[in-house]
Amino acid sequence: MNNQELEDLILDLFNVQQAILQLNFILSLIQAEIVRLSAEENNQEEIDALVQESFIITQVILQLTIILSMIQAEIVRLSTEEAA
Repeated sequence: MNNQELEDLILDLFNVQQAILQLNFILSLIQAEIVRLSAEENNQEEIDALVQESFIITQVILQLTIILSMIQAEIVRLSTEEAA
């Protein structure tokens, strides 16, 4: 059972990493749009909305990073048990 759990956790690890990468890409697009709109100087409502969206995405990335650390810790724990 530990071997299957380990494989499942490794798959979860890759999935969470992929989600973080995708969110980072989306965040960079939002930031580029904020810069573009800021240069035009007449879209404050749009800029404010994008800043709020970027804040939310950043928070999700941070939460996923915590989950990633928890998965890594569990992988280490199971690997140590399996080696013993």
